[in-house]
Amino acid sequence: MSNLDEAAHQLSRSGTSLYAVLELKKGASPEDVKKSYRKLALKYHPDKNPGDPQAAEIFKEINTAHAVLSDPVKRKIYDKHGSLGIYIYDHFGEDSVRYYFIANSCWFKTLVLLCCLLTGCCCCCCCCFCCGTLRPPTEEVVKRNNQENVRRQPPRSGEHGRQGLRC
Repeated sequence: MSNLDEAAHQLSRSGTSLYAVLELKKGASPEDVKKSYRKLALKYHPDKNPGDPQAAEIFKEINTAHAVLSDPVKRKIYDKHGSLGIYIYDHFGEDSVRYYFIANSCWFKTLVLLCCLLTGCCCCCCCCFCCGTLRPPTEEVVKRNNQENVRRQPPRSGEHGRQGLRC
């Protein structure tokens, strides 16, 4: 496998692999992306290279690179987060990319760790279960609530209001 193929397959944060597939430098204009795509697509098209499976694979990579680099939103995500950002964008949407990388950032992990150390707890749910706010009720409390609900139920229709009416 050539260096160009290896660069195309690696997950990168620098954004060089798709640019390398189209033989471009990072930050190339949309016109340059289009020109390079057309040139390489003609060169590696399966109809021009019958029986060459490697040319078909390169053609697929060229199409993928063009699809990402020609879309301004995908290109912005790719330039900032690399192939992993595009994978998350394709599967979960644009907002998920931002949330994923925020949750994986060092400062966020440090903040969560400090909160855990300072409070002695790892989450609010844990605290609520410990203090009893979210603890499931005991059987006695459930029976008492059920009895109170039975007493509070309105009378069935027909029992109330018809006693005075006789036909």
